[in-house]
Amino acid sequence: MFRYLVAHIPSFRLDRCGWSPHQPVVLLTEEKNALRVQEATLAAKKAGIQKGMSVAAARALVPHIETESLDAAAEEADLQALSKQLLRVSPSIVAMPPDTVIAEITRQPETRSGHERALAERVRIRMNQLGHTASITVADDPTTALHISRWRTATTIIPTGQGARALAPLPLAALSIPQRDLNHLDGLGVTTIGAFAQIPAASLSGRFSPPTLTAHAVACGRAPTPTITPWSEDGPLSLTQDLPDAVADLDSLIFVINALIRDLATRLTARCQATAGLELNLHLDGGRFQTISLRLGTPTRDPSTILNQVRHRLERVQLGGPVITLSLTLPNPSPFDGRQIDLRDPLRTDEAIDTVGSRLQDALGSRSVLTARTIPRHRPEGAWRPVPFGTHVPRDAASAAMAHAEAHGDDPVNVWMGKPNPAPPDRPPIMLTPAQSIDVEAGPITEGFPVSAVHIDGRWHAIHHSEGPEQIAGEWWNRPFQRIYWRVTIDDGRTLWIYRENGQWSVHGWWDR
Repeated sequence: MFRYLVAHIPSFRLDRCGWSPHQPVVLLTEEKNALRVQEATLAAKKAGIQKGMSVAAARALVPHIETESLDAAAEEADLQALSKQLLRVSPSIVAMPPDTVIAEITRQPETRSGHERALAERVRIRMNQLGHTASITVADDPTTALHISRWRTATTIIPTGQGARALAPLPLAALSIPQRDLNHLDGLGVTTIGAFAQIPAASLSGRFSPPTLTAHAVACGRAPTPTITPWSEDGPLSLTQDLPDAVADLDSLIFVINALIRDLATRLTARCQATAGLELNLHLDGGRFQTISLRLGTPTRDPSTILNQVRHRLERVQLGGPVITLSLTLPNPSPFDGRQIDLRDPLRTDEAIDTVGSRLQDALGSRSVLTARTIPRHRPEGAWRPVPFGTHVPRDAASAAMAHAEAHGDDPVNVWMGKPNPAPPDRPPIMLTPAQSIDVEAGPITEGFPVSAVHIDGRWHAIHHSEGPEQIAGEWWNRPFQRIYWRVTIDDGRTLWIYRENGQWSVHGWWDR
């Protein structure tokens, strides 16, 4: 049987900023287009200030109240540093932002009661030395211990198997139940956790959200008991979660995976790392296993980004059966300085393309970052070649004219003599190599085009508009060809580039819709 020690520090978020519980102070962040209270000191709470209240409403109650702006990254880093203090009592620890630390403590049945109380006292004293007042609970599972720690201030040791009994007298608000479900249960006269546990699970299924069903399992003494990975500065990260019942519902599975991802993201932050991939290992009912590997692209430790990737992947995967245990592993975390690169990052919007290309070349190598340069070739699929990004073009007069002609498909003699050049032909940005053969349906000649429909993607599409013809021929020295090209728009709005050669029709490219 696992045993967990939970240290909940209700005033941590303002303690770390140097404020005393006796000072009227609130922690603020922007929410719903207004600065709102996220946490308050004991003195502020006694004055009537509550979480979610606007700063204007808080000042109406306490005109001279002090304010502190929320710095989530610094707050998380401080909690991680604080969690390392529990290495004195256990090698298996995890920080649970914003104000809780959990440790899996050693299990010694012959001395458990006295041993656990001694560990709790050691943690309490150490927290006091660091300037924090912690509510400490020891229980069979961290969820039960956390709910009790948040409701009681004294150190509590819950005997093995007595978690549900310890929770029973607490009000239902002590559980993490969404407010809508909480109001519904209150309307039914269910006000304590003990009364909530008396409701059959079948009566709740389908009527309440997955978090409420999980809270019911906790109330009944069936809370999940995860194994906390021992603290390590190196190597892969992995967390395992045993489910109280076999789960086949995707939303319920995502709810559990979300908790694991946030735990792993916290550990990545503590280790100054990020991950570009993960493995989800599912132990299915019946003894079977299923492994799902995901690539995240850019290394990240943002839990929302990782969760979205996992959700999208699971929506396309057919599970082999109900899941009874799942584990999440980050096989190759990499060093990360904390800066997330995002295309929407305002600091990157004005960055020159040369700077971006150079940065990519530094990371990937000069031969891995290429750009396309057009060349004067009659064959459309051969009218360009890849060159290393940043390749310089010669600047003397003759070579500059030739380079300009090469880049734009112009006649170098016309460029050199200063004669006007025709506009370059329009070519589709999406070219097919090789071209894809298609079937066509002949029809009355409209706008000079003898085709009324084309067979694309397994179905016939009517042609609404056509432009052409354009005849392209040449390269007798290589593979001579004679093609007549048309630009056509089909009934679903797409525009394609098709040609006829030797009586056969083919699609050679697409324009973006």
